[in-house]
Amino acid sequence: MTDWTAIVHEHGPAVWRTLWRLLGNRADADECFQETFLTALQYSRGLGRGILSWSGLLQTIATSRAMDRLRQRYRTNAAFDPLIDGDDAADAAPSHRPGPVEWAVASELSERLRRALCRLPQPQAEAFSLHALSGWSYEEIGRQTGMSSSAVGVNIHRARQRLGEASEVCHD
Repeated sequence: MTDWTAIVHEHGPAVWRTLWRLLGNRADADECFQETFLTALQYSRGLGRGILSWSGLLQTIATSRAMDRLRQRYRTNAAFDPLIDGDDAADAAPSHRPGPVEWAVASELSERLRRALCRLPQPQAEAFSLHALSGWSYEEIGRQTGMSSSAVGVNIHRARQRLGEASEVCHD
């Protein structure tokens, strides 16, 4: 029997950080966090054998859920306040508190990255996010997504290229 309390305790903080970095919104991160563990539970029940890497499974599901949420957010043009309340600020940057100008700049840059990420094809967005935001190696991403290390590298390269192009458009 799977010890879900232990799994959430061990992997929950990393899943939360991934969701927070991608979404920047506590309500969305909370919902995706719950969806991630529910999906993992359903997956583990249907698999019929043990999960080889809980970390890999959970990070992949979390990244996918967050990208879906971002696409939904921008597709519907829902009003989104990139500013977060004081509790969220402590979660996002525990080492220091930025001033208002730094916070505004960081918030705008984060929002631009989120918008650009949701325009990428799913494999590119997922590979880029797992590598850049979670620090996974190409091999780890490949094992979890079923891509070869070369395909992971190509997807990350293409994502960086497209994100760079999006950045240039924003500055013109």
